[in-house]
Amino acid sequence: MRRYLSKFEFTPQLIESAIYDCLNGVGNSNSRWKRMDSAYFLAEYLIYFSRDKDKNKHDLAREIHDYIMKYENYRMKFNPLIKVISRNIHHEIVNHEINLPPIRYQMRRDNCSGKLRKIGLASIKQQIYDHIVVKACMGMFMNKIGQYQCASIRGRGQVYGKETIEKWIRKNPKKCKYVWKGDVKKFYPSIPHDKLKKLLRRDIKNNDVLYVVFRLIDTYGEDIGLCIGSYLSQFLANYYLSYAYHFLSEKCFTTRKKRRTKEIIQVRLISYQLLYMDDIILFSPNKKYLKKCVNMLSKYLNDELGLSIKDGHQLFPLDSRPIDMMGYKIYTYKTTIRKRIFKRTNIILATYKDPKKVMNVETARAFMSYKGYLDHSDSVKYRKKMKFKRTFKNAKEVIRNYAKYSGVHGQTT
Repeated sequence: MRRYLSKFEFTPQLIESAIYDCLNGVGNSNSRWKRMDSAYFLAEYLIYFSRDKDKNKHDLAREIHDYIMKYENYRMKFNPLIKVISRNIHHEIVNHEINLPPIRYQMRRDNCSGKLRKIGLASIKQQIYDHIVVKACMGMFMNKIGQYQCASIRGRGQVYGKETIEKWIRKNPKKCKYVWKGDVKKFYPSIPHDKLKKLLRRDIKNNDVLYVVFRLIDTYGEDIGLCIGSYLSQFLANYYLSYAYHFLSEKCFTTRKKRRTKEIIQVRLISYQLLYMDDIILFSPNKKYLKKCVNMLSKYLNDELGLSIKDGHQLFPLDSRPIDMMGYKIYTYKTTIRKRIFKRTNIILATYKDPKKVMNVETARAFMSYKGYLDHSDSVKYRKKMKFKRTFKNAKEVIRNYAKYSGVHGQTT
């Protein structure tokens, strides 16, 4: 059994790099520099290290925020402070004295699925610790996470998953004759901390790394659940479910006799598997084998990982219906967009087909988020009919102008 990070050491340089990653929005795509909670974070450290306790934190945070919004080279001003913060965090780690404010939670509705989710709003300091741990453990995470585990991994998003499924069902339809699709019930809130920590102890041979990871996991709650919205939680969730992925790859076999020689051979129950976070899809040429594999997976999830498969999972012949996954409907001969996503996209395109219509920035951003679905589906005729290129150009211009305006006048984007 291979163990990781035995010779790893946290350094102020690694921590400084993680601070910049967090503030620049690495892994999130949105910069945190211009947020007020970042200004408060920097203000607290300025007051602490200046030893001037008479300074008003709120006034200083506003000054920092105004400076960041006004000047393009604002990062230069805060470089010395970031170096001091990195040394302070390094001291907290090596002395096992991490102190974090509690996570606040909000109920938010997911725009894509319509589900109500409990989203964690962690402090900037905790988000920095998330980046520190991910930097430290990235090699271990990427070695453990399976090749066809998608979501929250660079280069393995919806398009990667969609194209992989297309390749399987169109090049090897006989191996994909039957399909099973299901997902883990309340995946993030159901991950038991004790089982997750046990697996991390098994794979990580470094007390400092384990201390930081366990300290962050403990902030999510006493015994169970990861924090939706946390950068680290995305990797921990994929890492935890990687054990189910490898179980499917390495343990889901049966034996049978060859007709002529009577030799007993091992046969894999499924041809392919793909996980999009907690959504699981399995392919097999044999319906009986596929059912057996699902039963084995369900037992493994329940016994070893403390998880269960949600009711409503489906087993069906490939030719009977499309595979509805990751926002797409994938057929053996074409790929279209999921109905509710298409409706939203169609409303925007129909509304702004007329070039005289003025698009606001919220609509432009919404359109850009749907653009990828049209780019990676069989929508050529529809795009041409709805004047897609013109609307796209218009949306791009609206976003560019808004960004330029907000940068000059000090508005957050």
